[in-house]
Amino acid sequence: MTKGRADTTGTRRAAAPSPVRTERRRALVDAAIAAITEHGPDALTGQIADRAGLARTHFYRHFASKEELDLAVARRAHEELTERIRSALAIDGTPLDVIRAPIAEHVAWAGEHPNLYRFLVRRNYSRGAEEESRIGGSAFASEISEAAGRYIPSFNTDHAAADRLVVALLGLIDASVRWWLAHGGSTETELVELLTAESWLLIDRRLRALGIELDPDGSLPAP
Repeated sequence: MTKGRADTTGTRRAAAPSPVRTERRRALVDAAIAAITEHGPDALTGQIADRAGLARTHFYRHFASKEELDLAVARRAHEELTERIRSALAIDGTPLDVIRAPIAEHVAWAGEHPNLYRFLVRRNYSRGAEEESRIGGSAFASEISEAAGRYIPSFNTDHAAADRLVVALLGLIDASVRWWLAHGGSTETELVELLTAESWLLIDRRLRALGIELDPDGSLPAP
C-alpha cells in the first residue's frame, strides 16, 4: 500500500462514521471471519474481499490496512469468547466448580471455532498498544483472576504477582487447547478436567503465598 493511499484512507477515516460505512465495516469483519473459518488464520485479503463481494481495491475504502481489519476481527472474537466465559463465572460452588465452568466454555468455543481461535491466540500480547495487548488468546486467564479478586480481595493487591498468574494461566490454557485442536487424543470433557486441575495448582500456589489455604472441593468465601 502506498503512502498516498494510506494518507487518503486516514483522512476518510478521520471523518465521523456514517451508518453505511459502519455496516460495510461490519460486513467485512463478517467476511473475514468466514474466510478464516474456511481457509485458516492466514486468510488473504483477496479471499476476504471475495467473501464480502468487493473488489480488492475497495477493501481499503473501509480499513486502512489488513492489520486494522485483523484487529477488528480479533476484537469481535475476543468479545464473544469473553462474554461466554463471564456468563459461566456467575456459578456458585467449590473453587474447582468456579474454575471448571469458564474453562468448559473456553474449550467449547475453541472447538466450535478452531481456526478463529488459532487466529485469536496469535494476537495475544503481540502488539505494544495497551488495548491490543488485551485482545487475543486466553480470555479465561484474566477473567478468572478478576473473579478470584472478588472472592478474595487480597488476591490482586500485588499486581505483579497477579499478572504473573495471568500469564501462566494464559500459557497453560492456550497451548493446551491449540495442541488439542491439532492432535486430539482426548475428549473435550477430559481436556476440561485436566485444565481445571492444572489451573487450580497455579491458583493455589498464589493463594498460599498470601497465607490462604482453600479446600478445592469446599465452599468458597462469600464474594
